[in-house]
Formats: sequence, structure tokens, C-alpha cells
Amino acid sequence: MKEFSELADIIRKLRSPEGCPWDREQTPESLIPFMVEEVYEVIDAIDHKNDRELSRELGDVMLHLVFQAVMAEEEDRFSLEDVLRNINHKMTSRHPHVFQGVVFDKEEDIHNFWEQKKKTEGRKRLLDGIPHELPSLHKAYRVQSKASMIGFDWDKIHDVWAKIREEICELESASLGENRQAVEMEFGDLLFSLVNVGRFLGVNADEALRKSTDKFIRRFHRVEILADDEKKDLRSMTLEELENLWQRVKGEEVASSQ
Repeated sequence: MKEFSELADIIRKLRSPEGCPWDREQTPESLIPFMVEEVYEVIDAIDHKNDRELSRELGDVMLHLVFQAVMAEEEDRFSLEDVLRNINHKMTSRHPHVFQGVVFDKEEDIHNFWEQKKKTEGRKRLLDGIPHELPSLHKAYRVQSKASMIGFDWDKIHDVWAKIREEICELESASLGENRQAVEMEFGDLLFSLVNVGRFLGVNADEALRKSTDKFIRRFHRVEILADDEKKDLRSMTLEELENLWQRVKGEEVASSQ
């Protein structure tokens, strides 16, 4: 598209000697925090079903993708065309049932084909390719999902619930001692098991926790407003008073949803 080529030219101009000092001094590493932030802003726009913001935020992400490719071009590592050529080939080769007339009997066969294809592309182990820096809950979800592809998984969700009860007991037992490393390990095992039961229920733990945290923030903001209306300082209120406000907020949400 004309606009895509124009974006690449704009970034090349910004990186030129006649361009912007800030853009010229950037490196692939220096832009990582900004790129991550833009991705989360895309997620926020999707969550709020705000198409206007989503259009803008997707543009910001596109900016970073092209920026990285332009910096690679400058060092003759690869070109923007290489990036597009690689992803086009990857998508068509991994979907032979769409582009090459190959027939798979069931969805599981497609996933197995993908994993075998990845090995031919350089991945030697099943869990290779899962980024080390993924948010921990999502990383656990991806690890478990990949392991389940070869049958390394619980047969029934009942078994996962039993594992969670076991991990809770082990965490409680460890908390009675003074070995903080053991407590941390048992806490991690419990979280890993909770991710597993979420997977069986079709729930991504990272997404679920993010939404629950956002819900807490929204309700707490409302609690602050109610306290202000009553000319009260949250810090001087008792736990019972705070709980009463919290229940009022929950009641408001229930009423508004009916």
C-alpha cells in the first residue's frame, strides 16, 4: 500500500543526517520498552472496544515494527522486504490446507503439522520458541499447552483440582518454616497449577488476572469517590467502613447491569 511505503520513507528520513536527533540515536534495544507499552495500549483499546483508539494504537505498533526493520536495513542485516517476504512464506507454508489443497482430518492434525514444521525451521525442542520474557502466567499457559500436544497432560480436570489441593497444603506447610526459598517455590507451583486448571476451563490466566486487577482498580476508584462524598479520609476509616463502601460499589454494579 502507498501508505505503508510512505511510513517506511518517513522513518528513513527521521533516521537520516537531516532527520530528528532523538530518532537517530535510537537502537533496537532502546526501543523495546516503548514497543511493549504500545502493544499493551492496543490490548487496552480492544478491551474497551474503542475502534478509534485501536486504529491509532495499531499504527503506533506498526511504527515500531517498521522502525526496527529500517534500523536493520542501515546495517545490511535484513530489509523490510525480507521481513514481509518471510512472514508471507511462513503463513502460506504453515497453512497448506488453505493454500496448497492439503487435507487434514481434524484440528489436532493441523497443530501437529505446525510443530513438525517449526522443527524443520530450526527449532530442535518442543518448548523452543517460547520467549523467555513473556509475562509469567502467559508463559506457563504456553508451556502447558505445548506439552499437552504430545499427551503430557492430565486426563481430566478432576486430577488438576486434586493437584491444586496438594499444592495448597504444601505451600501452607512451607509457610510454617523459615525457608523463604521453599515458600517461593511452593507458591510458584500453586500458580502453575492454577494456570493449568484455567487452561482446562478455557481461560488464559494472564488475561483473567489482568481483567480482575482492572476490576479492582475500577471499584477502588469508586470507593474513593464515595469516601470523598462523605468527607472521609480512607486512611482514617476502619476496615468495616471500607468494606461497607466496597459492598455498595458492588451493589451499584449489579444494579447497573440489570
